Order: sequence, then C-alpha cells, then structure tokens
Amino acid sequence: MYIRWVVRHHKNATVANTSFHDAYLVESYRDERRRPRQRIICYLGNIRQIDADFPAIERELFLLRAERILHNITDLDDENRSMIMDLLYQKVRPLDRDEVIAAFTENLRWYRHWWKQHGGGLSQEELLRLIVEDNDTPSSW
Repeated sequence: MYIRWVVRHHKNATVANTSFHDAYLVESYRDERRRPRQRIICYLGNIRQIDADFPAIERELFLLRAERILHNITDLDDENRSMIMDLLYQKVRPLDRDEVIAAFTENLRWYRHWWKQHGGGLSQEELLRLIVEDNDTPSSW
C-alpha cells in the first residue's frame, strides 16, 4: 500500500498561490493477465497548501481525519495503519509543541471573548475535566 497524492492548483494562480493535495490510499495488485494494476482503497482527504506551506490547523485537521478514516477500515491491522500514517507524516508533518501551545492559546482567547459577549463560561472544575479527560479514544469517534 502507498499514498497517491493528486495535486490541483488554484484556477487563478496569479491571484492565489494555492494548491490542493488529495490523498488516496492505494494498493498494487496483478490482474487476471498478471499485469500490474493499482486500486484505490479509500480517499483520505485533502489539504490546502499556500505558497510552500501547509497551514498548521489544516495539517492537524487533515491528519485527524485520515487517522479516523484508517481506523474504520477493518481490513487494516495496527501495523499497517501506523505505516500509512508514517507515509502521511512524510508529506504533512504533525504539529510541534510550539504550534500546539499557540493554537491552544488562540482558542482560549476566542472562548474568553465569546463568554464575555454571551455571558457564562465554564467553571474551573468543568474546564479541568475537559483538559484532563481522555476523549481521544477510538470509541469516542
């Protein structure tokens, strides 16, 4: 199995230096005449590239979606899922610690602003429960 990347460029490249990368999980096989062929197992999603970069939030969303799609393919074992994710990481690097802290800080700022406008907010206990609780298990997907 491997990842096939299909790159589509923005229609007006002079205005937007943007391209879209579609990821497909593909397997090789031989047909009845023993000729090599490939078949698409599934579509793993797409990610937008602006100039030379994939924006941080888009990287994270793409990788989360791909991971969930792979989790739902019952024919894949954990070793193959891990290998496929490693292939994706070669093109779309996961967020580093500084990017996660920056995103978390921006989200907190947004929530504080929203609560100020709409009233309320979470208690310290509710906020701590959200941070500490393990919501990242496959059964919660």
